[in-house]
Amino acid sequence: MSAPKLRVINSRVVVRNAFTRLPFRFGVVTMEAAPVGILQVEVEFENGARAAGVASDFLAYKWFDKSPEKTPADNVADLLQAMRDARAVYAGAGYGTPYDLWFSTREEIEAKSLARGFNRLGASFASSMMERAVMDAVGRRTGQTFDQMVRENSLGIDPAALLPEVSYNDVLGALPKQPLEQIALRHTVGLVDPISAADKEADVPNDGFPVTLEEYLAVDKVDYLKVKVGGQIEEDIDRLSQIAAVVSATGRPIEMTFDGNEQYKNLEDFVALVDRIKSTPALKDLWDSVLFIEQPLHRDVAMASALPMDAMAAIGKPLLIDEADGWAEAFFDAIALGYDGVSHKNCKGVYRSLINTGLAAVRNKAVGRQQYFLSAEDLTNLAVVPLQADLAVVATLGIPHVERNGHHYFAGLSHLPAAEREAALDHHAGLYVSHEDIGALWIKDGILDVRSLQVPGLGVRDHPDLDDGIPEEDWSFTMLETKP
Repeated sequence: MSAPKLRVINSRVVVRNAFTRLPFRFGVVTMEAAPVGILQVEVEFENGARAAGVASDFLAYKWFDKSPEKTPADNVADLLQAMRDARAVYAGAGYGTPYDLWFSTREEIEAKSLARGFNRLGASFASSMMERAVMDAVGRRTGQTFDQMVRENSLGIDPAALLPEVSYNDVLGALPKQPLEQIALRHTVGLVDPISAADKEADVPNDGFPVTLEEYLAVDKVDYLKVKVGGQIEEDIDRLSQIAAVVSATGRPIEMTFDGNEQYKNLEDFVALVDRIKSTPALKDLWDSVLFIEQPLHRDVAMASALPMDAMAAIGKPLLIDEADGWAEAFFDAIALGYDGVSHKNCKGVYRSLINTGLAAVRNKAVGRQQYFLSAEDLTNLAVVPLQADLAVVATLGIPHVERNGHHYFAGLSHLPAAEREAALDHHAGLYVSHEDIGALWIKDGILDVRSLQVPGLGVRDHPDLDDGIPEEDWSFTMLETKP
């Protein structure tokens, strides 16, 4: 199927407020509530047909921009403004294939964000929201799933326009023969999360969901963990020792990734943590289980120069970029500096992840081994649209395990209107399960069943009701201050 040409003729954004069941450390702030933005676009095809598509994401303050001079309210205002700019740029772009619209607008969207004092990562977010909403509209109009749109190139994907060494066939050749039906869940162990029963506070929720890492390992039987490290060696060693003890008690192998969350200004400081881990006998099995290290260096220095080879040898684990992945060619640039991996997150861009998958395959072929890779990480993707759209992309990319934390920090599907909770349980029964009156993500032996995401569009059967949301112009950050 050839890629249709279309234009964006209308768009709107609403905001919903989500409140945590457990406070969590997100970037450099501990969060108890956050907004979720929902974007809807209406597109018109060259033949006059029209379709609507949606995209949605956590408006994650203190992740896209961790500048101390900006408040959380400033961060959300920047994200909403970046989306307004992206919507305006797309509205003036005229007709193009879905890919051409993304490719031809991304630099202008970035320029507008930079001119307003925002950054490239935030601009990528705004661009990706438009990109995904357009994809969703195309799939709904053509009856194609995301996976079908990619494999039949009805999006008009042209990787070489961005990276000349990567072809569309390179991307296709790197994908699994069919989208994954199951994806293992990699459970986040946050910096303030309780590890065992001894860490439980008196006011932990009694909502039938696990709270401690110990409980998640026993109840959900996860086999993968993402462990945050905080940049304070003694505190990290103490916490890692607690985690190691709880993991050891399960009697089964648990693989881990470490997330440095930009806590280090140079790699030698991270090496100091690694040296302490290696010299602590009780942490040997834990360190042996670590698959890779995500974004230890602050984004300001992560891409400033080549990674020191002696420090890399001392670490002995692959490093990947996450917050430093602020522009479409960032993984290409990172490889030249010594990084092996890059995170996939829908909030940074779906075309970007597809092209990065092709780039990794090309470079792996050149070196004759599986050195370069994509991981699947989380932006606290809540049901329905953010979670399902991201999982649909991960299923096509073929990444076997994905970080998820929305099931941990938020209470099931409680943030959704009742009608949307019921629709999710009805139409995505393998992914969700009844839980009291709110429903929940269904984690079966550490696995997510994602078969139901193969529906027209980007992984979501039922669009959210935008009338059950606050128009962006009427929303304010103060609405997060009082939990209903």
